[in-house]
Amino acid sequence: TCGNGKDCLALAKMLFPAVRVTSDKSAQPQLIGIDIQSRAIANTQRSLLSSLPSEIYYNHVSILEQSHEHLMDVPTDTQSVGLVCYNLGYLPGGTTDNYKETQTQTQTTLNSITDASLLLRVGGLLSVMTYPGSNLEESRAVEHFAEGLAMLTTRDVGGWKGYVDGIPDYDDEGGVREIVSRALERVVAEGSKKQTWRVFLHKPLGRPLSPVLVTAMRIK
Repeated sequence: TCGNGKDCLALAKMLFPAVRVTSDKSAQPQLIGIDIQSRAIANTQRSLLSSLPSEIYYNHVSILEQSHEHLMDVPTDTQSVGLVCYNLGYLPGGTTDNYKETQTQTQTTLNSITDASLLLRVGGLLSVMTYPGSNLEESRAVEHFAEGLAMLTTRDVGGWKGYVDGIPDYDDEGGVREIVSRALERVVAEGSKKQTWRVFLHKPLGRPLSPVLVTAMRIK
């Protein structure tokens, strides 16, 4: 999700550092930003247009006003997706009292990162910033899904399904476990049979509601 455009701008600076301007889309990376809120789209477009050469912005950047739930038809080249980033939660800096009510949801987020996992090429990276303080269920689901990716190649008894069976009930009567199970079943059914992932969890100790960064790299 685009938010106010800071993440998109940081990625753009990494993707297009003093590059030779060209209208040939195959010669340079493509940056795609997605957000369901028009204010986020406008903020991101404004930020990128003020910082990037117009030729780069109009030929190599796409900012889409839509839900991030379905990604399979978003990239024009589905064989070379190298990075999918999420900054979950709500759009900061709202001017109304209820601006926090529009935020990412557990099911649509899991649908989206499942698509992302299927799109990423070998060597590609999935990066997800979650916010337990605003949506604990979503954060738990993302963490368990990512760990499930790592467990696809486990030698433990029961395999990745055994890992999923061990996900706690929490206070949702197994809702997180069911969502994660369906997502991983799809990754196994539609993804490469030899896919292998390395997954990392980055969070401050002693602060259970602080933001958590989950990264997963597909190495095979």
